[in-house]
Formats: sequence, C-alpha cells, structure tokens
Amino acid sequence: MISKSKNILVFFILLFNVGCALPRFSMKPGGAGNDKEIPGKTIQVDFFENKSPLASSTVSTAFTEGLRDIMLSQTALELVANGGDLLFEGFISGYRISPLAIQAGSENAAQNRLTMNINVSHSYAKIDSLGFNNMLFSAFVDYNATDNFSAIEEELIKELNYQLIQNVYDKAFGGDW
Repeated sequence: MISKSKNILVFFILLFNVGCALPRFSMKPGGAGNDKEIPGKTIQVDFFENKSPLASSTVSTAFTEGLRDIMLSQTALELVANGGDLLFEGFISGYRISPLAIQAGSENAAQNRLTMNINVSHSYAKIDSLGFNNMLFSAFVDYNATDNFSAIEEELIKELNYQLIQNVYDKAFGGDW
C-alpha cells in the first residue's frame, strides 16, 4: 500500500517536472510579441566620453567597460572594435550632487543624491528601423551627507553604472518592462 502511494507520488513529480519547461531567452527587439531576431553576429561599444565637468575621471572607463561586459556575458554576440552589426555610442552628459532631506532648524542636508546621465545612440547596421537614437538614461543613488564623498565615490559610481547599464541593455534587447 505504501509502495503504491510512493509510486503515484513519484509519477506526479516526474509528470510535473517533464511538463514544466525552462524559460527560453532570445534577443528580440521590442519585447514580447515581436518574432524577429536581432540580426547580426557582432557588437561594437564605443568609448563613452565624459562631457560632464564634475564627473570623476574614472566614470567613462567604468561605464564603457561595464556595458561591454554585459554585452559579452548576456548575448552571444562577439565584441569588435569597428564595424559591429550593433553599435552603442554616446557620452556622459551629467554628474551632479544635490541635497535631500534638509534637517529641521538647519540648512544642512541629511542626505545627498548623486545623479548621473548618459546619452546613448544605438543602431543596427542591417535594419534601420530597429534600435533607438539619442536616448537619455538617468540614475541616482542617495548617501548620507556626513559621509566623506571622496571615500565612497567609487562605490556610488558602481551602483549608478549597474542601474544605467541594465537600463541600456533592457531597452536595446526588449527587456524594457
């Protein structure tokens, strides 16, 4: 009796596992409902120049390398220096600190917000109608105003880059939801 109920349980577990499919991912522009695959085998990510007077000298390199890294790790495309089927180019257009949460009875802020803006142009060499041009992406991170900004700036830049790179990738490969 116990053996029969175990067999039934095993049967349903196997049935459930076989019936469940793993999700499949593809590089489709525009998200669900679009059955055209992105054409091309190569991707080019040009250096994102820093055009903001306040940004750290490391911001451009960190953003560019992060965008290249996600393209290599999340797509099957080959990264090339020139002539890519897909092209990402742009610049850092803004980098600013603004006060938040002004403390009562004081003109001092309890928190500051670091905001970074990236202008991105993106194109597909084989199909002009795909892609986006001159998009602006913005991200921010808040930190305690009493913290030494120089000491935490690198970590803040990592957080900003993560947000911005993910937004660019999602927009380009249809995950913009």
